[in-house]
Amino acid sequence: MQLRIEVPHQREHLGELLTAIDRALAEHRVAPEVRDDMQLIAEEVVCNAMDHGVEEASRDGQKQIVVDIARHGNRLHVEFRDTGKPFDPLSQPMPDLEACILDRPIGGLGVHLIREIAEAVSYERDEPYNVLRVVLRAA
Repeated sequence: MQLRIEVPHQREHLGELLTAIDRALAEHRVAPEVRDDMQLIAEEVVCNAMDHGVEEASRDGQKQIVVDIARHGNRLHVEFRDTGKPFDPLSQPMPDLEACILDRPIGGLGVHLIREIAEAVSYERDEPYNVLRVVLRAA
């Protein structure tokens, strides 16, 4: 299995992207719990890119978010590419899960969840792209 899904870098296209990912994984008989994990990861990564990665002047639909998914044995290799501002989400500090929720800063839990769900996560800047790679068990 190898697939590529592209959508404009706009929030209103998030549902379209998530539906396309789920449909493709279901067609390739990926287990429902893995599809659920993939939905959570995709929503977190793409929302962050759409909300924080693009300067207002470029929210014209010309920018794209690209998701490549390949299955190798019992692993899904997922690559998210966006043309937003350079940002390594993995460089952010881990959230203090012991702190009172009222004392915690906003943000950081999504990246924490991705790290907990995935077998491997890596980031690189490959101009002009932010590239986040995630490896999940497919079964």
